[in-house]
Amino acid sequence: MVDRSARSTARKQRLQRLVQRPRVNRMARRILSGQRRLLAAQQRVAAKNADFIDRSTYLIDHGARKSQYSQDVHRRVLLAYYRHLANHVPALPLQPTISVVVPVYRPDPLHLKHALASLQLQVYPHWEACLVDDHSQDPETSRILEDFRATFPDRVKLAVHEQNRHISVASNTALAMASGDFVAFLDQDDLLYPHALAEVVKFLNVERDRSGDVPEIVFSDERVVGPQGQLLHDSWFKPDWSWYLHLSTNYTNHLTVYNRELLQGIGGLREGFEGAQDHDLMLRAVDVASRPVAHLPIVLYQWRSHERSTAGADGAAAKPYARRNGLRAVEEAAARRGRSMRAEVDSFTQHHRLWFALPDPPPTVSIVVPTKDSTDVLRACMESVLEKSTYPALEVVLVDNGSTDPRSCQLLDELRDRPGVSVVEDPGYFNFARLNNLGVAAARGEYIILLNNDTEVVSPDWVQEMLMYAQFPDVGAVGAKLLYPSGQIQHGGLVGAAAHVADVTAAGVPNDHHFFMDLPHVVHEAIAVTGAALMVSRSTWDALEGLDERHVPNAYGDVDLCLRLREQGRSIVYTPHAVLIHHESVSRSRNVELSEGQYMRRRWGWQLMNDAYLNDNYLRSGRYTQDLDYIQPEIPPGLFQEWLNAGRIPF
Repeated sequence: MVDRSARSTARKQRLQRLVQRPRVNRMARRILSGQRRLLAAQQRVAAKNADFIDRSTYLIDHGARKSQYSQDVHRRVLLAYYRHLANHVPALPLQPTISVVVPVYRPDPLHLKHALASLQLQVYPHWEACLVDDHSQDPETSRILEDFRATFPDRVKLAVHEQNRHISVASNTALAMASGDFVAFLDQDDLLYPHALAEVVKFLNVERDRSGDVPEIVFSDERVVGPQGQLLHDSWFKPDWSWYLHLSTNYTNHLTVYNRELLQGIGGLREGFEGAQDHDLMLRAVDVASRPVAHLPIVLYQWRSHERSTAGADGAAAKPYARRNGLRAVEEAAARRGRSMRAEVDSFTQHHRLWFALPDPPPTVSIVVPTKDSTDVLRACMESVLEKSTYPALEVVLVDNGSTDPRSCQLLDELRDRPGVSVVEDPGYFNFARLNNLGVAAARGEYIILLNNDTEVVSPDWVQEMLMYAQFPDVGAVGAKLLYPSGQIQHGGLVGAAAHVADVTAAGVPNDHHFFMDLPHVVHEAIAVTGAALMVSRSTWDALEGLDERHVPNAYGDVDLCLRLREQGRSIVYTPHAVLIHHESVSRSRNVELSEGQYMRRRWGWQLMNDAYLNDNYLRSGRYTQDLDYIQPEIPPGLFQEWLNAGRIPF
């Protein structure tokens, strides 16, 4: 022990002598200071870890209480919203009675109870229910219907068929009983949100004040729910009315409200179109309506998905006759407008694939292609157009903007010698609008296709597919589906993007992706389409005096053209069946012209902000991303079930 103690004392003395040296002293202090900082950092980390453990423990212990608190807040917000509607809507000048038609046939008893209870929960008081039991022969169904009539004897009308007549006849029986100003349809297993009818009436008042007319047809957004009312997928935020899209798919569906006299004037629903009776009814009603179809972009309806419903994953199997009748409905809708059309079910989208008869004899179609140098790009484009295209009456007008590359000049000479190909020379400064206008002026065709030189044909019948729609007087311009060389979508139509002018629908999305509503894969109307492959009739082009060379010489000329056409009441149609590859600006560097964007915002700002085909609930982009700041009055499923079972909202 003595030796060990002596050694320890000797070490301390040596350390003291060492520390007394100035240089070593500074080093030791730095080491000690660093150790103190490290210890402090370790203590902070330990404190944070302890805090995290405490918080996690609290959340585990009190998670149910926190969830209940959030639900209580949601409940209070909803009740405040309903109280506002209950006070505000009765103060509006237009107070229509809405007759709700409910055909019934062997329903799930609980689903039927909840469907009727959703009527009972309506904030708007001026409604009546027109119920028809289509020979269910079920005592429970009869009891539910009779109890509901007994609860609301002045509002509920009930009829019972002595034999099963199916949904169209049952709906017409209910329609004959209706005395309201407007008629809404509610399926026996679906639900109306409590604010549904109140929001419809508020919207009717707004539209009357805005335009001076009350809409005859209004459709809303909707939500698909499961058998127990669980929320499935996202809400279905729909585009505004588009006749061409509605031929492809019955997207308006629920909730649709019609002027009663309009419905009775067309004879109600047609027998023989069961399963597609709603689709057929809308198409027939639109044909005789004197005012445009109005879209209310609020979710007002829950469409229940189950094994016997067309809302289910395999709706076609649930009602196979619905598909056949849907094809008949759209073919007859086209025939009523004097248009011969054949429809089939597309295997990828399960929507309708449309073939309109083409003009006979085929009119000449002129393809205008501005170019400068870029030999290989132009060669690939021309080979695909001239070798792959199957349309029999084509001409190509190349507009050379001063090519200097010897290879390009040689290629232009070779193409000039091809039958049906001509070359227009314009060595002036680059003004894309001017080049296209010169090309069209030299063209002989009854229809014009503006085509970028960095495109290549994929579908041989691309010209026919575009002409199917460009031939109609209500169509101003037709755009094609463009793909990147990778196979991803480059263009599926354009949307208004507010300050950013326009954005491309589904850009960068794989071509086998369904996207929103299968929009890149179905014919639909858009606010604009790209000028990289755009068809327009010669008469339409001349009436507009072509592209605007002064204000939008290089950017947004296609958008400006389409908006001028829409200003005249013409439709802009996108077809996915005309397919090309677009290398996108490989032959020209991108031009940055700030004045063009400023001009578009000043000239078309309202249209770019309020794209009719991009629902208000989405951000202004082609990605169709929900704007989470735009609040929808969704009800938590458990809360909705509570109110449905109680038959009242506690406010």
